[in-house]
Amino acid sequence: MQEGLINDYKEGGFLPEWSSPGYADIMIGNNSASVVADAYIKGGRGYDIQTLYKALQHDANNEGPITAVGRKGVNYYNELGYVPYDVGINENAARTLEYAYDDFSIYQLAKALNRPKEEIELYRKRSLNYKKLFDAEHKLMRGKNKDGQFQKPFNPQKWGDAFTEGNSWHYSWSVFHDINGLMQLMGGKKTL
Repeated sequence: MQEGLINDYKEGGFLPEWSSPGYADIMIGNNSASVVADAYIKGGRGYDIQTLYKALQHDANNEGPITAVGRKGVNYYNELGYVPYDVGINENAARTLEYAYDDFSIYQLAKALNRPKEEIELYRKRSLNYKKLFDAEHKLMRGKNKDGQFQKPFNPQKWGDAFTEGNSWHYSWSVFHDINGLMQLMGGKKTL
């Protein structure tokens, strides 16, 4: 599987984010990061992890030729820490939350590969970008405009829009890598 990902990157310039021949413009995030990191951290060897790591860095910092590879809205994400609601990029809150998890995966792999400290720190810091979408008033994740204001009106049950195949109630739990941090944002274990 890892060799296949390497070949995809070498032949197409990006890692695939959906299992199909060629690139498919389906779904969001660049979640191949978790597949690559998980395999290596669990002991997978015998393939070129350095090329895969280079591919992860490339995809985390570039938009692809279609929205389902690389990171749509990457310049906003890297500058503001989130993909804004009001810049014409659909599913922006979901993208932000998935990119944060993907950055956590890259962070873990960077540590395992003994990458430079500033590089490790960059992905660790980005993995906390989920916090930028947490609305303390509603205790849920919410789309945020470029100016830093939460999008209005807000209906946490609204399907789609800022989210992918779900709503704020679904995606507010999309912080798999930092449940304790989410618990603190929500006000403690009882609230969580």
